[in-house]
Amino acid sequence: MNHDGLRFGNLDYMQIAWSEVTPGEVHASWSGHLTACGESVIKAKPVYDSRVRDITCAECGATAVFDLGTAREKAKAITEKYEATGSLSRADAVSLRETALQTIAPQAFKARRAGDSWNAISSNYLMSTGAATETDGTSILVGRVGLAVIEGLEVSEYQGGY
Repeated sequence: MNHDGLRFGNLDYMQIAWSEVTPGEVHASWSGHLTACGESVIKAKPVYDSRVRDITCAECGATAVFDLGTAREKAKAITEKYEATGSLSRADAVSLRETALQTIAPQAFKARRAGDSWNAISSNYLMSTGAATETDGTSILVGRVGLAVIEGLEVSEYQGGY
């Protein structure tokens, strides 16, 4: 998943692409060589003929329509508090944030494409992870990090149609 800030916001330079690894799936590429999800490109449309709405790969779609850096920063603000108290190591904090982002962003892309509200996405996340009903510290942490990721995706969402 996108780890740099060069892709989001540069939809003018995005190309729709295909990969042999995923026949029938439509990806996004900014290089023409690799998709946003890391697959090799066998064919890409020209930039002028590429639209976000054509992307079917949820990971590529999430990279295209959300600023993943913003979501990372929101999640980092939550985990830093746990790191400061020593209840979470730096490695575990980074792993938790990245796992949350890699899991939530593609699902949010699919849900938003289907017309779901951000409130529905948040509620679904909390219910599916058990963070809404569990009271132990781990569930609360997972819930807070996930909600922070969702908040970051919401505030950074591409406002064009997809």
